[in-house]
Amino acid sequence: MDVNKLRLVCFRNFLDTTLNFNNSLNILIGNNAQGKTNIIEAIYTLLRGGTYRTKDESTLINWQEKQGYLSGEVSKDSESFQINILFQNIEKLNPLSPKTKKIIKVNKKYRSKSWLTERFYPVIFTPEDLQIIKSSPSLRRKFLDEVIINLNPTYEHYLRDYNRILFQRNILLKTERNKHNLDRHLSEWDQKIVEAGSLITWYRIKTLQLINQKVKTIHQLMTEPKETLKLKYNSNFLTTFLEEKEEIQKVFEQKLENARDKDLTLKVTTIGPHRDDYSILSDSIDLGLYGSQGQQRTVVLALKMAELELIREKDGEYPPLLLDDVLSELDAERRLFLIKLIKEKPIQTFITSIDLQDFVPYHIVESARVFKVRGGMVEENEK
Repeated sequence: MDVNKLRLVCFRNFLDTTLNFNNSLNILIGNNAQGKTNIIEAIYTLLRGGTYRTKDESTLINWQEKQGYLSGEVSKDSESFQINILFQNIEKLNPLSPKTKKIIKVNKKYRSKSWLTERFYPVIFTPEDLQIIKSSPSLRRKFLDEVIINLNPTYEHYLRDYNRILFQRNILLKTERNKHNLDRHLSEWDQKIVEAGSLITWYRIKTLQLINQKVKTIHQLMTEPKETLKLKYNSNFLTTFLEEKEEIQKVFEQKLENARDKDLTLKVTTIGPHRDDYSILSDSIDLGLYGSQGQQRTVVLALKMAELELIREKDGEYPPLLLDDVLSELDAERRLFLIKLIKEKPIQTFITSIDLQDFVPYHIVESARVFKVRGGMVEENEK
């Protein structure tokens, strides 16, 4: 899968820029705050129909304009796709309706965001991802959920349903004062949250098993002496490992019932996959608690590479790899491993950096397409 061409019109700090990409390595060079990350974001947004950086899509539009536009040419499975996404700031057009309108067309046909997410699966690696190991459980859940969506796009609908049900149950716990009504409505929402939550838990357990198979091998290639890496799912209602959806549902239902008094007191749902986590262990040592910074960064890199391999197995080809200012966060050994992977495998890669000299020792500049980014302007470097 390749992104062949990208045009940005009034997108972030780009007024009208067109880029033609290499099907292997593309290097974006420039100082901070010049627009390198905005190009990475634009590629991701083109393929997924939404950005990874913010929930407020109005910020994608250049601050002086009322609308922004992305278009691109993408090839996959011997097919060509012309993708066009228009962002309109409705607030500027109509102050009474402060929303951002998004129109997606693929090969001149109107499409939904889900149409894109079901077909295109870029893998993105940013400096923020290096916090996955030692940060909050919500960040680890977010990473796992994103991998699952790439492998099973319908999971995004299940996750959205669960979050909606959880929200409604919590609202009920906070606002309903009539005990009879509360008990009756809680029983209805309990059934819904058990069904949705069991499915979320099952997907996470199964996907973590797949990641374990890949990440162990990748991690051992990167470590000396050899370390054995394992991801262990930590459910807040499962006390033993279960693989069947029906078994998970029975346990969830019982634990939710047992926690009702506690939920009523705290006025929040205390049981469910929204409070789950997973441990990342190296030879039984929890790296989130006791791992060095180097170990933690090695693990995150291994996780991203595992995601890349899982998508290749599912799709038959590698997805685009987006690396935003990651080299500066990795030491020489891990940087070499990443560059070697990019050189040896047929992966279209987009990588940002401040200095082109960072790549010279690895002898990859000669085969790359290099773009210099400055103040929302881009020029291709003549080698």
